[in-house]
Amino acid sequence: MIRKNDPGTIAPYLQDASNYSGGNADEVVIPETVEELVKFLAHDKRPVTLAGAGTGLTASRIPLAGVIVSLEKFDEIGVLDSGRITVGPAVTLKALNDFLFSTEWFYPLNPTEALASLGGTLATNASGSRSYKYGCTRDFVDEIECILIDGRKLKLKKGLKISEPLCFEDGSTLEFPEITYQSPDCKNSAGFYVRPDMDWLDLFIGSDGTLAVFTKIILRLLPRPEDFVSGILFFEKEEYCWELVAKIKSINGGNIDPCSLEYFDTHSLNRLKNKYKNIPHNAKAALFFEQSISNENDYDEVLENWFVFLNAEGRSLEDSWFAQDPNDAQRFHDFRHQIPVIINEENSRAKRIKLGTDMAVPDKYFFPMMRFYKELLETSHLDYVMFGHLGDNHLHINLLPSASQTLLAQSIYDQIVEQILQWGGTVSAEHGIGKLKKQYFARMVGVMGLNDLKTLKQCLDPELRLNTGNIF
Repeated sequence: MIRKNDPGTIAPYLQDASNYSGGNADEVVIPETVEELVKFLAHDKRPVTLAGAGTGLTASRIPLAGVIVSLEKFDEIGVLDSGRITVGPAVTLKALNDFLFSTEWFYPLNPTEALASLGGTLATNASGSRSYKYGCTRDFVDEIECILIDGRKLKLKKGLKISEPLCFEDGSTLEFPEITYQSPDCKNSAGFYVRPDMDWLDLFIGSDGTLAVFTKIILRLLPRPEDFVSGILFFEKEEYCWELVAKIKSINGGNIDPCSLEYFDTHSLNRLKNKYKNIPHNAKAALFFEQSISNENDYDEVLENWFVFLNAEGRSLEDSWFAQDPNDAQRFHDFRHQIPVIINEENSRAKRIKLGTDMAVPDKYFFPMMRFYKELLETSHLDYVMFGHLGDNHLHINLLPSASQTLLAQSIYDQIVEQILQWGGTVSAEHGIGKLKKQYFARMVGVMGLNDLKTLKQCLDPELRLNTGNIF
């Protein structure tokens, strides 16, 4: 067991990508074995905050008091067998993908931050641009081993329903409490996942590190695609893009079967045009798409299917881009990631703070959501960009207020939250709640829902010591 008590060695663990300030901890504890971790948790009664890789955007890893437990030594990639791989929680997405590169297997989830730890992606139920087809982390976790705050060990396997008791290694058991709360019926990463007839495993994925400490993860993989057909389509009106995406969603597979449908609004394109001079001058919106293929001989056929489909929908191919080789595909991915980079650079120069959304709604509210966003934002007179996962009804809006517009931006954000919740949506579709979105989560679930979730928390952490300040 490694212990760090000096303020200088603790300081790096008090930071993450959220830029949340005010973290405080007595020490950092770095167990090197499961046995060390069990012993520590069983005997130390201070609040415990788990230190992920620091890529989170909601301050989940920032401690408010007590001790930081870092699982950085749990970084082993274990057995790969029949499309399942065993990994430690500190293994990064990049390390996993590098390991799998020379195999026939593929982990389809691709959150933007490649250095995120897999334990962190479980904690937030992370997804990425390919979630339209492949879903989110919960869909690819077969088994986890974890430890409760009191030191009890637990193995969770897919298929163990909440109608059955949860059995711990020491022989103790837990019944799922009688609660009425249910998670929203859309892409969601807000608080505990609760649905009828779910697995116990589902509860722990997306729990913001508040229920248990993950020590081992078994992931389900897919056969590696031979390639991806990709393109960027440009539109003279934003509404034309929305209509095309609605058409693609209505087809629901077949020849047109994308895994990514990524949107860029007018304000995003205006910024991108400074770097990409060949963006059509009249383009007001863009859509990045990807479709996987299992055989390299299928590439031309799948591309032709897209040409036929787009022609049938009245879309001009002349001003659109289609990848002809791996270099093109990489440029398209770079294009997709440029907006957050550009906005961060702008904010740094202007000493401006953005307000960013991570909300999603059920499918039937796709068009109302888009019309609401556009009308509200255009009449607000705020600078903003809107981009992201259009196929999942999950867009990232970055509000970019001047110093005199801070209260206005907060008001607009609150109006967005209120409308999304009226449609049965979520305040966080992929980033989690952490410490920064608790007030919105409380509005989302209501008093009774929050009490139900606190009941669940207390079943596993009666003294509320694990990741204090997250969610509640």
